[in-house]
Amino acid sequence: MAIRSPEEYIEKIFETQIGELPRMGWFDPSGGFLTQEQTAANVYLFAPIGMPSTGRQRGTVSGSDIKLLRRRWGVACEIEDSDHLTVFDVGGETSVERGLYITKKLEGERSGLVTISLDGPQMVRINRVLGWPNQGTLRQDKAIGVRAQSFFYSVHKLYNVKTGLLSQEAIVLHRRDGEILAHSLSRDLDSGPPCDGCAIPSYAYPASGLYRPLNMFELPGFPYPVLLLDTSSVEGRTLSLLTFTPAGKATQFKVSEYVVHCGG
Repeated sequence: MAIRSPEEYIEKIFETQIGELPRMGWFDPSGGFLTQEQTAANVYLFAPIGMPSTGRQRGTVSGSDIKLLRRRWGVACEIEDSDHLTVFDVGGETSVERGLYITKKLEGERSGLVTISLDGPQMVRINRVLGWPNQGTLRQDKAIGVRAQSFFYSVHKLYNVKTGLLSQEAIVLHRRDGEILAHSLSRDLDSGPPCDGCAIPSYAYPASGLYRPLNMFELPGFPYPVLLLDTSSVEGRTLSLLTFTPAGKATQFKVSEYVVHCGG
């Protein structure tokens, strides 16, 4: 299920560039990528780092085979047994993951996920923008980009010193020289669980939080990098594409799959 953003910024660029929006598909360990696509010969993937980026159609699965995939791997949870899935060969064995796909190639795409260093003066500027103190805090800071010498993002987590729970989290867009172009800050994250059955992210689990990067892309039509995020919850597996608009507003396009009772 696609969840369009209020701005529909990402959606409009994809629709203008290639006339379609990314959809969710599933890797299986046999080297296949499963989709509901019926006519395309190839798919082009937005997948976690290290996973394949393209696939060529090789066949279909349906009926009892879909039940087996659902029971064994917990994928294709919303697909009816009467439907069929198209399998695209992505070459070699893969781990069980979800990915987004399109059927038309975006020329000039580049992907990668490298760590960018943040020096002392940069951290002072970031703290000034976020309104955070320079000392005496419990926090995590990380900067990532598709490549060096390009636009990049930094993600900052501020925790309650007494409880260790995540209190604030920010994503900051930087120019390649480190200058801050825009940011988005979420506050009061420790005021309650983010969803039914979810725990409040904490310092003990550093991977938890609002921004869990899987990969990053430079795409035609987008002035800034596009992040692939895992924004899943207990009830649903969700992949999100995040970027900033030219006006400096963070925006996300999400595709979600309900997984409660999947395989049951």
